[in-house]
Amino acid sequence: MRTIELLAPAKNKEYGMEAIVHGADAVYIGAPKFGARSAAGNSLEDIAELIAFAHLYKAKVYVALNTIIKDEELAEAETLIRSLYAIHADAVIIQDMGILEMNLPPIALH
Repeated sequence: MRTIELLAPAKNKEYGMEAIVHGADAVYIGAPKFGARSAAGNSLEDIAELIAFAHLYKAKVYVALNTIIKDEELAEAETLIRSLYAIHADAVIIQDMGILEMNLPPIALH
């Protein structure tokens, strides 16, 4: 049987932490770049803090890279995804199917 996951948006790490404290099983947050909400100003350090906090509560953090990526930005996007893997992001939410062509570490793509 499938279990239902309560997924909440996180404008920033503080909102994400509050969502987890109040019962969210997972949160999604915009990446520093290539996210539709990149104006929120989330840094890799902020996302790493949120991930560490979430994992203490057995919650997950998905990072959104949900914009179209230009060809000249692909290398930078790949570097960002590798950085997200290194800080233990649970998954990356993507829009651009070009990401599927990348040689990425074993991180879940949604």
